[in-house]
Amino acid sequence: MNYRQLGNTDLQVSEIAVGCSGYWGDRRFSEHSACAIIEAAFEQGVNLFDTGHNYSNFNAEPRLGRALRGIVKRGREQVVISTKGGSVSGSAPLFPSRNPVVQDFSADAIEASCLASIRNLGCDYIDIYQLHGMSPEQMKGELADRLRAMRERGLYRYLGINTHSRLALEYIAEHPGLFDVVLLDYNVLQLDREDAIRALHQAGVGVIAGTVLAQGHILKGKTGSIRNGSFFWYLARSLLKASGRQLHEASGDMREVLAAIPEMSPAQAAFAYVLANPHIASCVFGTTSLRNCQEQIEASGKQLSAASRDAIRQAFERLKHSVSG
Repeated sequence: MNYRQLGNTDLQVSEIAVGCSGYWGDRRFSEHSACAIIEAAFEQGVNLFDTGHNYSNFNAEPRLGRALRGIVKRGREQVVISTKGGSVSGSAPLFPSRNPVVQDFSADAIEASCLASIRNLGCDYIDIYQLHGMSPEQMKGELADRLRAMRERGLYRYLGINTHSRLALEYIAEHPGLFDVVLLDYNVLQLDREDAIRALHQAGVGVIAGTVLAQGHILKGKTGSIRNGSFFWYLARSLLKASGRQLHEASGDMREVLAAIPEMSPAQAAFAYVLANPHIASCVFGTTSLRNCQEQIEASGKQLSAASRDAIRQAFERLKHSVSG
């Protein structure tokens, strides 16, 4: 496993990180199997684990805490734990609602969420505490003051934000010091984000790439497993959510290009292309399969040939519409 510095922080993070959400955190998925994935990833050098307070109907975060319990007891510094606050709904709505109150960024709510995350994760502090989908313009007044006080109390080390908004990314790059870390969607269907990623890196912000496999749409036959029930969960997410439909509609050509790359698997090629960007510190992926976990971890250090890189770039340039994420 290779490691990279995360922006201007003192954190060295694994190029491949495990995202602990989705069906991994679902109560219908075996906790024994979920913990086995975390243990296997750690043994293979993964040190960054990302989750969120509300993920998997509030089950993913405490599950990750249980999975990391033995590792944390042997040395808290062995892992970089990232979680998120601000979302108060256990799942994102698939359809518009009359009362879409799914976020609360009040100072009291954020502090309470952070304290709950520390309890859930069984750790003394959060390494990266992210505000989940908020507008950076909201980072002022009482909330900004409270976050500074929380950091001074040692509740978290670095402040991050998880956002898919291009305007938000530009704002963060233009206001150095506002956030230490950004988690954004970046994959071979969303290479138009590279200017924003470069600007963030130049501003000293650590950049973590999520949705590297475009929710599985760029891979043939990667919608989960009927055997453990994840097939229907991932199918619903990919087809019912607007972002999933966008990725699906844009993925056909790219799927064929990745499948034809000879030097590595299609999934590894997708990771290798993103990791070839020196401004990306780590790539987050989620899985319910030990085999897929091993495959993605082995992408660290792999290099695409010039011909393969060109084929991926050309497939992206053939896209008729940009994918907003």
